[in-house]
Amino acid sequence: MNSRRNRVALVVLAAGAGTRMKSTLSKPLHPIAGSPMLWHVLNAGSSVKPMSRVVVLSPAIANDPAWQAAEFDVTVAIQDPPLGTADAVKSALSSIPDVDWLLILFADHPLLLPATVSRLVEHANSSGALVTVLTCKMEDAAAYARIERDGENRLRRIVERKDDDPALRTGAIEINSGMMVVDADWARNALLRIEPSPITGEYYLPELVRLAVGERTGDQPWPVAAVSGDQEDLLGINDRVEQTQADEIIRRRIRKGHLINGVTMIMPETISIDLDVVIGTDTTILPYTVIESGTTIGNGCRIGPNAHITRSQLGDGVVVRSSTIANSILERGSDAGPYAHLRDRVHLGPGVHVGNYAELKNVEIGEDTRVGHFSYLGDGIVGARTNIGAGTVFCNYDGVVKHRTTIGSDVFIGSDSMLIAPLDIGNGARTGAGAVVTRDVPAGETVVGVPAKPLGKRVSSDPGFVDSAARDASEGKD
Repeated sequence: MNSRRNRVALVVLAAGAGTRMKSTLSKPLHPIAGSPMLWHVLNAGSSVKPMSRVVVLSPAIANDPAWQAAEFDVTVAIQDPPLGTADAVKSALSSIPDVDWLLILFADHPLLLPATVSRLVEHANSSGALVTVLTCKMEDAAAYARIERDGENRLRRIVERKDDDPALRTGAIEINSGMMVVDADWARNALLRIEPSPITGEYYLPELVRLAVGERTGDQPWPVAAVSGDQEDLLGINDRVEQTQADEIIRRRIRKGHLINGVTMIMPETISIDLDVVIGTDTTILPYTVIESGTTIGNGCRIGPNAHITRSQLGDGVVVRSSTIANSILERGSDAGPYAHLRDRVHLGPGVHVGNYAELKNVEIGEDTRVGHFSYLGDGIVGARTNIGAGTVFCNYDGVVKHRTTIGSDVFIGSDSMLIAPLDIGNGARTGAGAVVTRDVPAGETVVGVPAKPLGKRVSSDPGFVDSAARDASEGKD
């Protein structure tokens, strides 16, 4: 590639209303594999390292709360009123620095691959054509414009469907995707010379092809080139049916990428993985598992079946059995489930076990601690090597405020204990089965009953020794 001709500005046209989506959400922000379709296009266009990235929006999309909450590192240009694709690019010109090429993509083409974009720009650079069009062969041209070539196989013009002869639209024909690379200096002037459509009054990008060919004189190089892409890559999204088709294709690509990188999947067609998910080698994903955006999974994990994980970080060797994990951290060797629910800033230390039907919310659990089944732990801290008996509940809400429970290390919480927050239970303390603990428990103390009262401190530092009163308390004996 000529180093003097590689300065590119990416222009993404996202002003289309997308009324066929029948949604209050603007079309470019509809998700494909967990990310807005606009993100997919920006990602593909960024593969050529553009000097600037400009997204052209209508005022309605620019004012959409979903857009304003988006975190795209782009310059926004407003097209108001929307007067066609050429007018949209013209709206972006004031935001574009001095570059060699304008790479023009559409926000509703999320299947576009970075490799295809790179080939498009490289061909424009090597040919020096004023306009380089991205095309593909299709058996059914549908509403796409047809590419017409001359006797020397040069792209001569782009014929819109309404202007075309139906007899020329049968069989496999070459169609125009609408996306292109244009010489930036030439385009700044040529865009001003495009005439509006006599039917719609709008200004269309394919007119650049007509201008380039019409202005050629003598033996000048042919001013229009074409790069052929795969039909699947160039699928545009106009409605929910096409959105679903694109989602299926991208998720298939995602699964293939993970398989190639050393992840095992059982019945992969049942597994849903979002675009930005990271999964380590030798991890196994079991059927009907959903792994959503913002999730990282380490090496040697076992996830599923029927697991649902979103916005979470799982270390090496983690096991999640048929459970829901949201916005949480599970360190190496920890496990959860089956049928556990960890949500909203749960942090499991190394080797933590969470049993079936347990729910944890906004709680930090220390290394090698065990949380029994049918328990609820919310808004608290639990130390290392502690046992949380089955049926334990952190009673954290008084009807007005959420309170915290703090449990030290080497603590034994008996089954069915009710811990009334705010509460602090010291290292080595114990609660009897069925205890209702309403006051802080000092280190080493055992409490039993309703409300729980002290039964006496442990008398030996030997971890294998438990006095008979403490044992009876933990077993619910009088």
